[in-house]
Amino acid sequence: MLAAKLGVRRIPGKGASVNVPVDAEDDGEFVSTAEAAATDRDAPALGVKAMTLVKYTKRVELSVELLEDEDSRIMAFLDDFVGRGMAKTHNNLLLTEVGTNGAALLTFAGGAVIADGEPEAMVGNDNLSGYLDDSASVAWVTRSSTHWKIMALKGDARKYAGMPQALPAGQLSLLGYPMHYSNSVATPALGAKSLFFGNWNYVGMREAPGFTVLRDPYSLANKGQIVLHYYFRAVYGVLQAEAIGYGQHAAA
Repeated sequence: MLAAKLGVRRIPGKGASVNVPVDAEDDGEFVSTAEAAATDRDAPALGVKAMTLVKYTKRVELSVELLEDEDSRIMAFLDDFVGRGMAKTHNNLLLTEVGTNGAALLTFAGGAVIADGEPEAMVGNDNLSGYLDDSASVAWVTRSSTHWKIMALKGDARKYAGMPQALPAGQLSLLGYPMHYSNSVATPALGAKSLFFGNWNYVGMREAPGFTVLRDPYSLANKGQIVLHYYFRAVYGVLQAEAIGYGQHAAA
């Protein structure tokens, strides 16, 4: 699940909705103050991000015969199947939120390609620069195919001198920042958002406690079926649009 890898901020709270305070300005510096002088009064331009949990569900119907067939290992298969489905759903929610409420860091000149120098322009975005000091949460997300097309632009791994951070051996990267893959990202195409970058700690995530599994032997008992219900509740929200964003291809 991308949220765990990227350092997405977990938002505590009880109930369906939580209002998260967010900073709506780009300053906040301290002011030098002479001895015995009055301190500087600061009044943050606070906004509020409402994060309301949404329920996501899945239902699986199985025959009694299949469940009783130990050799099929159907429950082990379902554990993996449902777990991967949950992770894909979380990834899609995260990237949809950033694509909707994050910053448009760059419009790619090509309708279906990313050109040499355009990833550098995303990293060099002035508004984003103040959020790149938290190395644990700064990363790229795209499709594997898109990443390797970018890597092939210069015919090497695009490893330049003076990279911002030392990455672990085997860590996929671009311009010195970790790269993560997800097929929830669009492929390069007209108007598509095919490359995400920024400080993911400025995205909030809420989850309801626990993941519910309900085994229902009654609803379809007349057909010899057992119904397994799965559901969880979650929500994502961009907390600082300047800190996270995407590259989008030209619409025409």
